[in-house]
Amino acid sequence: MENTQAGCQKKVGTKRKIIEAAIQMFSEYGYYRVTTRDIANAVHIKSASLYSHFASKDDILTSIYDLYRENMKKVLPDLDELYKLAETAPPFDVLMMTNFFFEPEDQEIMDRTVTIAAVESRTDKRSEEFMKESILSLPMNYTAKLLEHMLELGRIEPLDIDAFVVLLSNFCYSAAIRNFTTNPLTIDEWNKGVSVIYQMVKPTGK
Repeated sequence: MENTQAGCQKKVGTKRKIIEAAIQMFSEYGYYRVTTRDIANAVHIKSASLYSHFASKDDILTSIYDLYRENMKKVLPDLDELYKLAETAPPFDVLMMTNFFFEPEDQEIMDRTVTIAAVESRTDKRSEEFMKESILSLPMNYTAKLLEHMLELGRIEPLDIDAFVVLLSNFCYSAAIRNFTTNPLTIDEWNKGVSVIYQMVKPTGK
């Protein structure tokens, strides 16, 4: 039983290493230029061993996007709790509570995944849908709903929520791309950028 458990742990560890190696290589060289053999060599395993974890390179890409979604779920604040806070707390403070951060070891993974999807979305429908989901749909289904709730409560002045979400999405996307350069965005720069955007939401004083 102990040997079986150890074997399972080793298998999970290898699978994660394959995903992380693929993320780095896909983001640097492009999905179509990287082979499963390249990925296996980077992880120091045989190609046959890679196929015991993934059916194909396409399967690896799917797992990369799934990992992004899993990491996102870990950091997203509870929307129902924010709804309650919006009833009494200053709107700016509530919005800043949506300013989540990833663990340092996850941040690069998330940024590189966005880079991969941005490039592959030109030819890959799944990557295109992922970009819509992570860069457009998430803010619309999260920040937009919070703003709509604040409007219903009379806590903020009327604003174009769709335009606001586009502005926020563009900032998040550009930050992810910049973090994949030699001049990544610092946490202070990120906070200042988000703060400036959220200051555009004017409270009513109620």
